[in-house]
Amino acid sequence: MKPHSLPARFALLTLTAALAACGGGGSGGSSNDQPPQGGGETQPDTRPDAFAFTAVSDAEMGTTYTSNAITVSGINAAANISVSGGEYSVNNGDFTSDAGTVNNGDTVSVRITTSTEYSTAVTASLTIGGVSADYSVTTMAEPVEPEPPTGDVVKIDFNLNMRHTVGGESEFDRRKFITVHASNTENDWFGSNSQSAGAPNDDPDLMTSFLEGYDVYFGRDTGGMKWQLSQLPEDGTRPGFIDEGAASTNGGNARWNYTEGTTANAALARKHEHRATDMIVGGQQHPYWPNGDDVGMGWSFSQTDTEEEPLGTAVGHYMANYLYEYFNRGSNDTYGQPKPVFLEVMNEPLYDLVDYPKDKDAGTTPEDVFKFHNAVANEVRAYRDQWGLASHDNLLIGGYTVAFPDFEKDNFNRWEERDKLFIDIAGANMDFLSVHFYDFPAFQGTRQLRRGSNVEATFDMLEQYSLMATGERKPFVVSEIGATVHSMMNDPWSPERDGYKLRALNGLTMNMLERPDQILKSIPFVTIKAEWGRTEVPYTNRLMRQKFEAAGETGDAWVYTEFVKFYQLWSDVKGTRVDSWASDLDIQVNAYVDDKTAYLVLNNLEQEDTDLNLAALGADGNSLQSVTIKELYYDADGKPVLDISDSTELPQMYTLKSEATTILQLTYTNPIAIDGDGTETKYYADKYKQPITADAKLQFAINDVVVGNAGEAVLRLGIGREHGKSLTPSVTVNSNAVTVPEDYQGYDQYYGGKGRAQFFGVLEIPVDLEYLNEDNTVEIVFEDEGGFVSTATLQVFNTSSALVRGARE
Repeated sequence: MKPHSLPARFALLTLTAALAACGGGGSGGSSNDQPPQGGGETQPDTRPDAFAFTAVSDAEMGTTYTSNAITVSGINAAANISVSGGEYSVNNGDFTSDAGTVNNGDTVSVRITTSTEYSTAVTASLTIGGVSADYSVTTMAEPVEPEPPTGDVVKIDFNLNMRHTVGGESEFDRRKFITVHASNTENDWFGSNSQSAGAPNDDPDLMTSFLEGYDVYFGRDTGGMKWQLSQLPEDGTRPGFIDEGAASTNGGNARWNYTEGTTANAALARKHEHRATDMIVGGQQHPYWPNGDDVGMGWSFSQTDTEEEPLGTAVGHYMANYLYEYFNRGSNDTYGQPKPVFLEVMNEPLYDLVDYPKDKDAGTTPEDVFKFHNAVANEVRAYRDQWGLASHDNLLIGGYTVAFPDFEKDNFNRWEERDKLFIDIAGANMDFLSVHFYDFPAFQGTRQLRRGSNVEATFDMLEQYSLMATGERKPFVVSEIGATVHSMMNDPWSPERDGYKLRALNGLTMNMLERPDQILKSIPFVTIKAEWGRTEVPYTNRLMRQKFEAAGETGDAWVYTEFVKFYQLWSDVKGTRVDSWASDLDIQVNAYVDDKTAYLVLNNLEQEDTDLNLAALGADGNSLQSVTIKELYYDADGKPVLDISDSTELPQMYTLKSEATTILQLTYTNPIAIDGDGTETKYYADKYKQPITADAKLQFAINDVVVGNAGEAVLRLGIGREHGKSLTPSVTVNSNAVTVPEDYQGYDQYYGGKGRAQFFGVLEIPVDLEYLNEDNTVEIVFEDEGGFVSTATLQVFNTSSALVRGARE
């Protein structure tokens, strides 16, 4: 063949290049690949099809977010992958910021941490084989809180000479309110053991320093009873029941060891047992719920459910034996630790058994659980009566220890199907109602708080219905209060997360203090070290942490978390409660007098600094010697700060920082004379949970009211409505129109669309004493449709002399 000429060869090369550019292996995707001529190998293609990540807005600040996963396609060889501004994960593996390779069909997701500022975007850029895509997350806009009127200052009055009594209670009972979720026999108190991960305590005398130094009492033990159960065999003649003889032997040994133990730990437990004289014990779902779960000795509780043996009888039989055999039996008994006073049948049962059941719990209903409460209570009481123990007469049994008292959920069907049903089935058989209150300050981009009006509405509904259904207003055990910070739940320890929880502890404690007669015990959910709760990170609700967990610290010794600041803040408060008042419900106030000292407590539910005008009245002629100010607030990064300062006078003007708590300790020359009396009494309407119809009159009767010559009154209306509905109805009391305030205790619950699903709270409406009679008619009219008036109650404060509010020079 004749060789090509130069022009011909140039034309051939041009044609070949043109063919290559049309799909012979350039930048096109795999769909454009052409088979090689002459049977050669496929050319490597590492440029993938385009991919994209979904941007996120309204995100939580300082929180980790993970993108949607994309699938790599369009390559036939390993492609380079890299990221800037974040991390990536391939096929759900570990996240990394290092460069690597991916293959066709791999899945990739990107992770970033959001800004700590409002309305700020953070972007990570992922590149695979030269193709890039951004993952962008923008934090939420700063919530807009209602602005107070220009120049508005909250007026605060403390009448130090006016005793404030509620249901016969007027003393600050630290045994009820300043507590820790622990017992005196826990090994968590001591270092260098398995409960301490083998590490020592920084303070070798931790137990004494904490309890005595801050005057703290023990609260609740939900583990000891379960551990003792795991050591007991089954009764050979009664399947599904404990062997009573073994319980007697084991219990006797436990009582003897407690009293006669010679170890330093045993001595410390006895030394501090005066702080454990009204403990709560309780059961968990497993193995107490009779579904076949092993108790720890190769057997399970009886599942029989007959009239002679209702489901739960075997559990009550064990609990009765535990309380009898393992604790001191009274003044004639030498051995054993103080007997618990409160028995919670089961801790938060519906969450595990009904809402998120294990397979063998499927089909369990709230009704089943509430009947179980009756069976346990009846069996415990039967054994107590059989033993005839005077020391057990004060044993109180209660439930159902509700985790989420969302009564308003599903147009109040949650109330009907759970909490009302519990009172209907078991309320008369319970000595107390048990409930937990938690703030959710960062839950799926929302801020769902209970402190303030939501807690008040919840309590009022339980009080009113229990009175209507059982003939008595049931008291409360609040065995856990606190906050769950969902967006930081799986993060390592940080002072910022503790700060969210401290805000809740103080606000909720102030709500608890308003019911000293109704609340038998209130416990901040603060455990000691909680190594039992460790997952990939330590448990979040701990009094102690190891040093290395904090930035800039080294060593494994155990030191306090920020939770200790709650106890440091409240360490000195004691005495007789005296009158306190604020012109704004968002400033929670309380006050106590002990001899020459007054303690004035202020808590700010607002997310902004608030100016206060303070007046300490009723100490005329008694010179003020000194003022100590303890202020717990949160810095720009959210870290808790406890400032303690001294002064020679009470500041007339005081700025209470955002969500801060301040306790002012005033010391006078002479004892403060409490020569006035104020008695608070709460009265309940003849009906509750009335549906709201537009322009229709709701009428309530509140009778048998005792009205004195001086004092104050507040009409409390529990309201559950969708956001956007009116919260300012027209209200008359005995045909007298009263003004409904536009504000209520705590945030507005809507929170710019990021709050609770709907409003459920209490409106507090001042009523002139002159409007009240022994029997009273309250009429309420809303202009729009929907929701319920959940409760109508009347607080009457009868005082021995008239009170002047907010008078300032």
